[in-house]
Amino acid sequence: MGWGLYAAGWSLGWLLLWSTRPLATPPGGRRPVAVVVPARDEADALASLLRPLVAQLRPGDELVVVDDHSADGTAAAAMSLGVRTIPAPPLPTGWVGKPHACATGAAATSAPVLVFLDADVRPGPRLLDGLATDVGPGAVTSVQPWHEAVTPGERLVLLANVVALMGCGAFTVLGTRIRPDVAFGPVLAVERTTYDAVGGHGHRAVRASLTEDIELARAVGASRLFSSPVDASFRMYPDGLGQAVAGWSRTMVAGLAATRWWLALGVVAWVWSLAGGPFTGWVAYPLSAVQVWVLGRRAGRVGPVLAALYPVLVVTLAVVVGRAAWLHARGTTSWKGRDVAAS
Repeated sequence: MGWGLYAAGWSLGWLLLWSTRPLATPPGGRRPVAVVVPARDEADALASLLRPLVAQLRPGDELVVVDDHSADGTAAAAMSLGVRTIPAPPLPTGWVGKPHACATGAAATSAPVLVFLDADVRPGPRLLDGLATDVGPGAVTSVQPWHEAVTPGERLVLLANVVALMGCGAFTVLGTRIRPDVAFGPVLAVERTTYDAVGGHGHRAVRASLTEDIELARAVGASRLFSSPVDASFRMYPDGLGQAVAGWSRTMVAGLAATRWWLALGVVAWVWSLAGGPFTGWVAYPLSAVQVWVLGRRAGRVGPVLAALYPVLVVTLAVVVGRAAWLHARGTTSWKGRDVAAS
């Protein structure tokens, strides 16, 4: 019985993250894009995003950084790189900071394709070309960057990245036969006409959400999802484990709620197999370690030593989920100095 349950969960892991895929290589010309970077206290991260991004701009493209009431010189850092920078107006009641900054940037631009990028993204050399080529009416195009984890604390949340890829449904063995309705916030593109038709970030479900990416994709109705280190990478939480746990906790509940029930059940079964592997038999441990190594490398940086310590990763994931549930029950959380609703 134990071996049967373990084998079922272990097998589901491969099926749920069968393969990731990059954006298609664009054939040549593309439509102009308006790139909006919402930034709050991101002075240290902006150079890694903006320098390679400026090199990708073509005639007609726009690039704007929206300074979301930063206290660390974010605006000065952006302007020093020659990038147009505008301040976000005072945050209205009922809005979360990032959606408000995104809406401000969208209103200040006019190109037919909108691209929203988090400040910690490190774009691949053809990211804008790929996004502009792929995006179409009635759907958002989104890329989950490859996690360039550097410190041990950052690497301990590896399984959160893995289950995010599994839960979206875009990278299963079924491939494109699953039509996702979620998105990844760090890299998101949408046609302006589609964006405006649903109210953009001003949509009532989007403007008040910590997971504005998911809510925007649901408002639009469909999404096309990609993930590859060729397209984009990022360092999500350079301050280490505490920041990583806090960051994942604030979005985990909403992410789980947006996951189809059968995908959520499969993810739980896989994590359960990891947790039970050490108690099933000695063969199960190396099987799970190898699986964590292979699947983990599809989401971010992981080596064989970290994979061999995968029970620690399972415990960290459990802490993140438990803290997320506690924040949800409490009803509020905080991020970058602001208190917001957790649900």
